[in-house]
Amino acid sequence: MPRLGALHKNTRSSKKLTTRRYLAGLSFGPSSSVLAQLLSEQARHHSENKASSPFEPVIIHIDTELSHIEGESPAKQLLEEYRRVLPNAMFECVPLKDVLSVKSIDWSTLPLDAVTPDDDANARLQRLFNALPTLTSRTDVLRQLIRHLLLQKAQEHSCSALLLGHSTTALAALTLSEVANGRGFAVPLQVADGMTTVCIYEAVEGAAAQETGRLEFPVYYPLREIFRNELVQYIDLVPSLKGVVPVNQAGAKAGNSVVSHKDLSIEEVMTRYFDSVEEGYAGIVANVVRTTTKLDRVPGKSLCGSCGMSLDAEGDSRWAGEIGDDAGDGPGAAGAGRLCYGCKRSIHG
Repeated sequence: MPRLGALHKNTRSSKKLTTRRYLAGLSFGPSSSVLAQLLSEQARHHSENKASSPFEPVIIHIDTELSHIEGESPAKQLLEEYRRVLPNAMFECVPLKDVLSVKSIDWSTLPLDAVTPDDDANARLQRLFNALPTLTSRTDVLRQLIRHLLLQKAQEHSCSALLLGHSTTALAALTLSEVANGRGFAVPLQVADGMTTVCIYEAVEGAAAQETGRLEFPVYYPLREIFRNELVQYIDLVPSLKGVVPVNQAGAKAGNSVVSHKDLSIEEVMTRYFDSVEEGYAGIVANVVRTTTKLDRVPGKSLCGSCGMSLDAEGDSRWAGEIGDDAGDGPGAAGAGRLCYGCKRSIHG
């Protein structure tokens, strides 16, 4: 499997045959679906080879539906299909509301209202998203919440690493969207393979949360050297996958339909752009990702309370000054020092 041997070598802590347990995120898109299928096949191979260490992939889908649904949600129903065709992996559907218990977010930096005894967690999250200024802001914060929740689930399941199914194309789009969102300093930490720092916060009533600890956790992108179009072609060759991956996910490229950019987030604009150019300019798409991996992963003393990336105070103030912002103005100014520039813009506009 792509890069999995190197991953095992980098994360193993003993020469003994110990259980290899990895957690992978599943969005039902082509990339994460292929990753789930490869992990399931790898688990089957290791179960048949008694001389190898046990291999236990945990595949988790974060259900982002916040409205009330009678019976099983569409996400749970689709996950049952994945469970049926990929029997060698463990699947779990986790509601987004579980992110409210995550300790790696300084919740005092987000517009999350106080909880009441009879309050619904989904309703609280919906109010949080409604308080964000733009579609780009909501998309950005949602992606960060999903990443935090996956990291927590990986630790709860005692996994060796978190695996994300981004292709070369997706990583190129993520790179430029992070830069456009004002989080360029953290791109090497966000896109490259390796350890990521996770802060642990303890809420303090009526005050900023207090950092109580830090840990390092591995995050890897096993499909980082494969283009999205190649993954779509692979799905066409694997009947079990072709039958479950949603047609709108594995079908025509998003860039082929004309939609006003007013209706899209920055992340969606970048995704559509790279989907449309990867076939004719594959080298350029690949170079975006390769260049990113060559950048230094500068560890910061202070981390953003929202996205968890390193703070670059000098760069933030320089960028804010150039575009006429004043970090001391506007809502949430008291927490400005605990947020990176990108999260300040996403949360407060």
